[in-house]
Amino acid sequence: MRIVNKLKNMDRRQKVRYGLMVLGILALAPPIGFLAQAFGGSEFCGPLCPRMAIGFDFPRELASRTTGVGLLFTWLGVTFFFGRWICSHFCPAGGLTEFASKVLPRRAKVDYCRIVDAPLFRYGFLFAFILLPVFGIASICCAYCNIRTIPETFGAIFLPEARAMLTTGISIASVIMYVLLLGIFSRDGRGHCHLLCPIGALDTIANYIGAKLPFTRRTRIVPEKCPGCGLCVKECPTWAISIVEQGQGKKVAKIDYHRCNQCRICEAKCPKDAITYGLGSVAKG
Repeated sequence: MRIVNKLKNMDRRQKVRYGLMVLGILALAPPIGFLAQAFGGSEFCGPLCPRMAIGFDFPRELASRTTGVGLLFTWLGVTFFFGRWICSHFCPAGGLTEFASKVLPRRAKVDYCRIVDAPLFRYGFLFAFILLPVFGIASICCAYCNIRTIPETFGAIFLPEARAMLTTGISIASVIMYVLLLGIFSRDGRGHCHLLCPIGALDTIANYIGAKLPFTRRTRIVPEKCPGCGLCVKECPTWAISIVEQGQGKKVAKIDYHRCNQCRICEAKCPKDAITYGLGSVAKG
């Protein structure tokens, strides 16, 4: 009954988000993965993998893994024009660990985005990810991949053949890092998204650039309505919002699009409806 009551009282935007997260898991993660199976695979890692197209192997991937390259550009295109919908609402890697993290109390979790500079760490990892294959260690990049490890780990609950991934030291280390330390035990269940996902890093860059343009849509602050109370700062799981001086003693909230995951929790919590999803020309953040 407690779960039912929480669902009834949940903000509509979060209901939509959780519904899309479930759809993403069913579409791209085992044991169902209906979208992945439609393209000749059983999960996100395979013909649909968008991560392999990042780096110097792009020309080869464009010829041999056209679907994955197409997904990558679709992913970044959606983010550029509409914000981080795929990362925050559809990616099965983030969705699985976020749902699993909800069984733990908040005091048992680590707030990585508060401890480290998440954008700096994320972009540093992207730089290393692109350069590592140059030194002949591209296979380690695949072994330490969140969009492979997380769906396979949860899929192993249902599929005996998927449990084979747990038999090697590298796989065990990946499970501990992505599923546990940077997954279930992180504040919002998405520590791996904020720190060690190369697609997430590119997605953040597209998000930041797109947010500067007047014809794109984002979660934005309406300065005229903002009371500067700071409630959104406390609620944001990625510390993407800060309170700044606007002039004449007025304080308003400001969104850092290098950090924002567009979970829209801040919109639901704002008491003055000063945070909205809209065009840059309507509400500049």
